[in-house]
Amino acid sequence: MKYTTTSIVISGCSTAEPVEINSCSGNCGTSSMYSAEANTMMHYCSCCQEATTSQKEVELICPDGSKVKHSYIHVESCGCHVTDCDAGTTATPGTTRQRGRRR
Repeated sequence: MKYTTTSIVISGCSTAEPVEINSCSGNCGTSSMYSAEANTMMHYCSCCQEATTSQKEVELICPDGSKVKHSYIHVESCGCHVTDCDAGTTATPGTTRQRGRRR
């Protein structure tokens, strides 16, 4: 998980102090493997995303001195979640490019 401290600004109103905004990043497993039984390629993909979140509320101060409440999603933890692989990136049978040998 990545921890970032920044001000929240909405319609010119901003937090008096920077707040912690967490985000998820990192490597999760992906694989592509031939299945003899299915006679096709089997794909497994996962992505790093939020696992648990909470709602946080902050006070924004506007240029005219007024104050507004704003709630935002705070990331508590991250994890690898199974997702669909992009079918557009799979080569059709017989179209695999092979590297030529140098002489």
